[in-house]
Amino acid sequence: DESPEQVAHREADEEAGLQLLELTPIIRYFPSPGGSNEHVHLYCATVDSRGVGGVHGLPEEGEDIRVQVLSREAALQALERGEIDNAASIIALQWLQLHGQRLREQAGPQPC
Repeated sequence: DESPEQVAHREADEEAGLQLLELTPIIRYFPSPGGSNEHVHLYCATVDSRGVGGVHGLPEEGEDIRVQVLSREAALQALERGEIDNAASIIALQWLQLHGQRLREQAGPQPC
């Protein structure tokens, strides 16, 4: 059995072609209490997004995932306009809005 952290690393690679550098837990929650006992584990990850894009996913799972890179500001604007409509993304972006300053301070200066 994989840990939630191992799943995050594997899924990021399979579904977005990303290697996670740092992984910060956001929250674990029930997406449908009473309907399922499944937990969703959300993480914030540091990645090198240079050159990321294209279509990813596993053909045997019928995945056809187009990867887009958005700045933090653009993602939060899309959230505010109602363009992001899935619960996990909404929760993660609201968390990022609350904790983004602290994350930037911890990361220090970023390379160009």
